[in-house]
Amino acid sequence: MACKILIVEDESIIAHGIKMHLDNNGYDCDIALNPDDAITLVHSELYTSIICDINLKDKITGISFVRTYVDPNTPVVFLTAYNDLQTMKEAELASPFAYVTKPFDKDHLLITLNLAIANCRKKFLHELPEEINIEQITISAREIDIIRLLAKSKTTLEISQQLFISPQTVATHRKNILRKTGVKSMIELVSLAIEKGWI
Repeated sequence: MACKILIVEDESIIAHGIKMHLDNNGYDCDIALNPDDAITLVHSELYTSIICDINLKDKITGISFVRTYVDPNTPVVFLTAYNDLQTMKEAELASPFAYVTKPFDKDHLLITLNLAIANCRKKFLHELPEEINIEQITISAREIDIIRLLAKSKTTLEISQQLFISPQTVATHRKNILRKTGVKSMIELVSLAIEKGWI
């Protein structure tokens, strides 16, 4: 079951280098080379984690993108060529899991990402009894099908094609799943699905 990762990085060579390394290590990565593409992707897909460059050379910085458009329950790893105190203070407002300073070792980034996801899952499952009564959650067979496909990093379009339903129907099921379970991110949904034995 591959975790779906969004890489927000305006330098194409760096972005594709990260994607290749993570894909080779079991992740399924999308790339956004600018904030507009990133916003479109986070509105259409559920991501387990996000790797985001702070300086996107755009009117929207990586920090602003994360604070405005990324669910706070989704672990974020910032990439930055700047490690000055002012940049770090601004980045703290987005509550990232970690910072990785450029130039970086790809294995170091991989380890950081692994830790971000593991810690987020552990935190969610630890808080689960207080936030969600898992015994009262009722999920239909079709919704379980969709959860399993989401956990395999399938897109809305891919799910609709595999289940022979419209993308709009998939979107409706996704909204219902999030409403019923009370989760706010892909990592929480997968953690809950594992706990419940749905996947």
